[in-house]
Amino acid sequence: METIAVLDPLSLALPMAGLALGWAAADDLCRRIIPDTVSILLATLGLALPLVQGAPFPWASLAAAATLFLVLGTLHGWGWLGGGDVKLASAILLLVGVERAAPFATATALAGGVLSLLYLTGWLALRNTRPARRLLRRFGGRSTPARILAHLLAAEAHRIATRQSVPYGVALAAGGLLTLSNPTGGAAWF
Repeated sequence: METIAVLDPLSLALPMAGLALGWAAADDLCRRIIPDTVSILLATLGLALPLVQGAPFPWASLAAAATLFLVLGTLHGWGWLGGGDVKLASAILLLVGVERAAPFATATALAGGVLSLLYLTGWLALRNTRPARRLLRRFGGRSTPARILAHLLAAEAHRIATRQSVPYGVALAAGGLLTLSNPTGGAAWF
């Protein structure tokens, strides 16, 4: 008689979280939208994993994520942050746990700083030219992976040149991945 191996939910949790964070970053970069599905998935993992591991319900992490949601929601109300960023940051905090909130905040701030410097540099390079519009016209027509990538880059160059929003979901995803990648508690790089 053969035995059927059952997958351990913990072995799937980190890859699922990584894929969800990658999805959030890609969607925010391409469309400036972070799907609610990503935030729901990450929050569900954050609430379910401790229970699967036999730990008590993560009340402290839930309280910290709710507080972060309220604070960032206020910033969203002032127009400083997108609504998807608010939900994603709170869900990631719920996933990494309150004990790793400081490394998550540090990693996200550093990733956001690098992203902002890249966008500032791009704006300085593109502010007096119109290369994005020319690229968009040139790569119309049949879709191939190269044309899709070129179209994406041209659209992003146009966003940078016209000083549109920075996709902070990319920084949040990077901060979450760096924090999750170090099982000892800190972020992967310290």
